[in-house]
Amino acid sequence: MRAYEFLFEDIWSDVVANWVNTGIDLLTVEANVNKFKQLKNKNLITGTEKDIQYWKNKPFDQFVAFIDANVAKLDATKGAKRAKIKMSTDEIVLDDTPDWLVVVPLSMAASQKLGGTMWCTSTRSSNNLFDYYTLDVLTSLIYIISKTTDEKYAIRFQNKTGDVVEFRDKNNFDLCRSELQAITGFSALQLVDQCRANKKWQEITWGIEQKRIEKILQTGDTKGAYNYAKDVIQGRWPEGEKLLASDPVWAFYYANDVIKGRWPEAEKVIASDPNWVYEYARDVIKGRWPEAEAEAVIASNPALAFYYARDVIKGSWPEGEEAIASDPYWAYKYALNVIKGRFPEGEKVIASDPKWAPEYKDFLKSIGEE
Repeated sequence: MRAYEFLFEDIWSDVVANWVNTGIDLLTVEANVNKFKQLKNKNLITGTEKDIQYWKNKPFDQFVAFIDANVAKLDATKGAKRAKIKMSTDEIVLDDTPDWLVVVPLSMAASQKLGGTMWCTSTRSSNNLFDYYTLDVLTSLIYIISKTTDEKYAIRFQNKTGDVVEFRDKNNFDLCRSELQAITGFSALQLVDQCRANKKWQEITWGIEQKRIEKILQTGDTKGAYNYAKDVIQGRWPEGEKLLASDPVWAFYYANDVIKGRWPEAEKVIASDPNWVYEYARDVIKGRWPEAEAEAVIASNPALAFYYARDVIKGSWPEGEEAIASDPYWAYKYALNVIKGRFPEGEKVIASDPKWAPEYKDFLKSIGEE
């Protein structure tokens, strides 16, 4: 059996044999047959010429010319589509070579038209995240699109700093900067610099940022203010601090994640909520917070009084014991994990609970205090 009989199904064997027997190199035949199959699978060949047997007694040169003509038509169609992309106001073309188109999509519609089908920024479903990444997180996308294959690559970078956040291939898998450059020949950092130097990009992203700031401040969006400081500015945002200082939740996160330390201007608001008193003392102050303790807000909450004693004070906390002693579960946990012994003030309430009374008794027995 000859080599080509291993490579091609029976319906092609006779056709290939005729050409190979005339002295045509097998690899050349194989390459052109594969092109023919691809054209046929895409329904780009019609009439009798798509029938394999039509080519059985045809010269190989005629077969190759037929394929080349159809590939040229396909390339012309792709070229027309690329020309349409260039003329659109929804994209910025950074580079256009014989092999690659490098483009920045400026709208969800453009991203869906240009992007890979596995990308969350180009999906046509309701889960498309293009607006989130560009309007909320204030990042931009660069798509590198092959003109000769179906390969596509995406770069996402921070508008404010130019820092690259991620690289993706067409299947949405991560790849590194060096891999992208080896495949495409483009430097990601140079493309980002080129994009950020583009006047149209500058005008659009500046406008987006100003609209976002206005929306945050006008609507009192404390979470949005926090996200803008943390993800966009990546530092303190004085203009938004008055708003942030009005909300104990996002005031805590701003102090913890952005300032990375105490924020005296917001401490009165944070101290008004026992949940965030505990978090602020534990994670920001990293110790007791006497001013908040004096407010007695946290001391009146059995669960948070327990956590404050265990995680912040790391020992008994008389000021919180009245609240802890009012709840059988937290009274038991306080004895077990904080005092590590009897908790006389909580024994009455523990004894009233059929679940925690025997647990407490077993605990005391285990430490010899029954």
